[in-house]
Amino acid sequence: MKSSAPNRLTIDYRLTGAGWAACTIRFNEAACEVTASYLSDALAKLLLGALSVVAELHSVSIGFDEEPGEFRWAIVRNDSDTVRVTIVSFPDSWMNLPDSSGEPLMSFECSTVEFGRAVRDAASRVLEKHGSDGYAETWDMPFPVRELALLESWLAARDRTPSDPVH
Repeated sequence: MKSSAPNRLTIDYRLTGAGWAACTIRFNEAACEVTASYLSDALAKLLLGALSVVAELHSVSIGFDEEPGEFRWAIVRNDSDTVRVTIVSFPDSWMNLPDSSGEPLMSFECSTVEFGRAVRDAASRVLEKHGSDGYAETWDMPFPVRELALLESWLAARDRTPSDPVH
């Protein structure tokens, strides 16, 4: 019997030290934690991935680079309103292997808006906690203000016209 309870996605992105971050993804009862190093701008990539989903791209893969290794988010649109998110790990970074070659850590389906909101909320909490200057000092890259603003704009447009595509 399928549960009638709505899906619940939360993403908690935290700066854990100079050039290091951890991200806990919770979907219903499942949870997964991935990490990222300063080798790439993981939070900006996550925001752009969410923007891609809300803007109705078919698929996107984003990587959180490690030393060594990579955690990759493979996001594929199922239909106009839902996506499948699969998080996989690779032992080495920059291998350019297909998503299917990674070790699966977590997979779930949710609405595009739910995914976008969870990423927006995670980024907003980071900005609220650290501020732009504190983020830049800890991460050694500027806070992705433009990416967050774009995602917020697309989500607001979706809220205004929930049944119409956003252009």
